[in-house]
Amino acid sequence: MGLAKGIFVVDTHVHAQRHAFKLQSRDVDSEFSELSSGMSQMETYSNADRLLYHMDKYSVDVCAIMPAFGMTNEIDKEIVKKHPDRFVAYALDEQTSKAAQAGKPWTIEAALDELERELDTGLYVGIGEGLPGSHRKHPGGWSGRFEEICKIMELAKKYKVVVTYHAGFPSGYAGSSGMAAMQGHYEMDFSNPFLVGEVAAAYPDVNIILEHAGIEGTGYRTDIYDKCLAVARSHHNIYLECGQWWAELYEKPLKDPNLGCERLVWGTDWGAASTPQSWMPGCVPETFCDQNINIGLPAHQIDIFGWALREVGRLNIPQDDLNMILGGNACRIMGIKTPFTRLFKQYIKK
Repeated sequence: MGLAKGIFVVDTHVHAQRHAFKLQSRDVDSEFSELSSGMSQMETYSNADRLLYHMDKYSVDVCAIMPAFGMTNEIDKEIVKKHPDRFVAYALDEQTSKAAQAGKPWTIEAALDELERELDTGLYVGIGEGLPGSHRKHPGGWSGRFEEICKIMELAKKYKVVVTYHAGFPSGYAGSSGMAAMQGHYEMDFSNPFLVGEVAAAYPDVNIILEHAGIEGTGYRTDIYDKCLAVARSHHNIYLECGQWWAELYEKPLKDPNLGCERLVWGTDWGAASTPQSWMPGCVPETFCDQNINIGLPAHQIDIFGWALREVGRLNIPQDDLNMILGGNACRIMGIKTPFTRLFKQYIKK
């Protein structure tokens, strides 16, 4: 089993900023709680040099970077300006969200204003992490939330950018608070991937990436993954982010005539959100991304590139198909420039 190699590799989900945070307590339970509740208020710094080192080691050509939990658009823009051949970026309503997490009211109008100011710079290829407002349950239920999402989609349509739609939630050290928040909240965006079908149907000309596609540090659970596949096979503009999938998870969509390699994009969640790998020898899966509450918080930079490329490298598929997963689809929907044209498969129809 070796590392997968692609003609031009793009990671569609990377966090290029790091948090400065010193846990005061050495009690494990309180550390996990403190981390999950405090990340949005931490100070962040560029982690681009370390990311570039990993990219060069694993031959990753371009990364699409996004802010989340306290990260800023400003730092990401500076990274893109400094390395325009290695990075593209997503915009987020980070100031509006940060104010909300500090106790101030969050409104879709403020989020849209902030997003439009960012998108108007021309420095972005998409809107992510997830759609603005997905952090809360809408008082008007899904119908009220859908109205908000339509306004965001109109903005994406205007600026011709992709949107990312978060699907799934982690277990482990983020799980206790995350799962508790989910009880009875199944209309929240990330808890029910079937809801994205309504968005995709209303905006068929806006491409949507289902972040994680149901596998986000969820251990060996595949229930949300199956829902992601089901909704994607009905909508041509939904793409499945597969960077945290173990090898066997690729088989079902690759054999599905309504999906195939053309609907998969490789995104690993490298960076501050990277999830360690767990190991269950002799099982399927044998290794998988999971957060282990028993061993403490990782203080090192998780090597997600190496594991993810080993897993996709286990596939016995045509190289042209592998190239589509590892970069071709991302280049097409994000407008990422490659050194040469005709790197990815295309056929002349009779």
